[in-house]
Amino acid sequence: MRVAFKTFGCRLNQAETEQFAADFTSAGWHVVPPAAPADVVVIHGCAVTHTAEQQGLQMARSIKRTARMAGQQEPFVALVGCVVEADAARRAVAGVDLLVTRDGKDRLAAIVQAHLSARALPAHALPELPDPSIRPRRKRALLKVQDGCDFFCSYCIVPHTRGLPVSRPWQQVLDEARALSQAGFSELVVTGCNMACYRDGTRGLPDLLAALVSIAEVPRLRLGSIEPATSELEIIELMSSCSKICRHLHLPLQSGDAATLRRMRRRYTPESYAAIVQAAMRRLPDLGLGTDLIVGFPGESDESFARTIQFVESLPFSNLHVFPYSARPGTTAAELPEAVPPAVRKARAQELLRLREEKRRAFALQFVGRPVDVLIERLDTDGFGCGWSGAYLDCRVPGISRSQRGRIVRFTPTGVGESGALV
Repeated sequence: MRVAFKTFGCRLNQAETEQFAADFTSAGWHVVPPAAPADVVVIHGCAVTHTAEQQGLQMARSIKRTARMAGQQEPFVALVGCVVEADAARRAVAGVDLLVTRDGKDRLAAIVQAHLSARALPAHALPELPDPSIRPRRKRALLKVQDGCDFFCSYCIVPHTRGLPVSRPWQQVLDEARALSQAGFSELVVTGCNMACYRDGTRGLPDLLAALVSIAEVPRLRLGSIEPATSELEIIELMSSCSKICRHLHLPLQSGDAATLRRMRRRYTPESYAAIVQAAMRRLPDLGLGTDLIVGFPGESDESFARTIQFVESLPFSNLHVFPYSARPGTTAAELPEAVPPAVRKARAQELLRLREEKRRAFALQFVGRPVDVLIERLDTDGFGCGWSGAYLDCRVPGISRSQRGRIVRFTPTGVGESGALV
């Protein structure tokens, strides 16, 4: 039997999909690429925004139709992830044979197998498996350390779809990190729903990161998003003393306006956020600093947005993830008055995106003429090795052979390309 996965949303979803694939493989299934014919297609959906939710549901509706048009047997379609927990997705979705809630995610392969057995569905007559040598090979591994969140920001559906924080056992995380490193991955990306909530007894996330970098086999560690006003100062201190941890920190800001942050139920002020960044830059002057920004939140006036622009301009961000506000049914923000028109949200997002390109290019220029370490993930059509530096800058490295894919190489960039990549 063959199973394909189509994943939407965050790194945590991607990490979970990798575990799903491993579970199906252990059960004797063949995992095939997303576009390949399959007996079962698992859609791992996202509900953080309306757009992400609709992408997953539209995919679910189109899979069987696409198979019919191609003259193929219709696959069995299972839908899993936050999109299943969201109220809007609980209605019947045409083309979906099975909805798997978060309580069943850890048993996904067994649940799917049980449903197929109950329906006595035979394996389809499908083409031979493609040559494994042409399948994409990942160079970074995602290391999930926890799930769930209890911060309940007013705009966020995640605590409702993923539940309260649950941490993986300490030793289980360390064992997986060692196994992934021994398997040849050159970078481990630590991820979770709200990593700052990690707890195993009295040990928190900074303790876990210190234990991970002490593992001899771990070559390079990259951190996912860290909520401000949690454990970021301890993490900055650890990062400054350990070269294994990539010099990149993603601290979600959401807004630079104090009143908007209060309506969002965020746990910091613009002033306290700026103090965190200043502390980080004192310890790590070459730090890549990323953030998330929501524009058009209910009640965000022109003056509020102008304060966000001014605040973002004042800090040395290297990357901005910009999202027009998307009302999520069941959240407090969905009931707030003073909705911002969609056209205004879009215009504000575009203004921040222009600022993003300026700041990213300015950050990249600091590294011209200086050696940087790059994980080579692929070779482009011009023969350049493409990958990411420790500070999370896109890089195009000349003179790379195919044997160097998946390895960390050092090169000295001579400029910044039109796309903002170091070259």
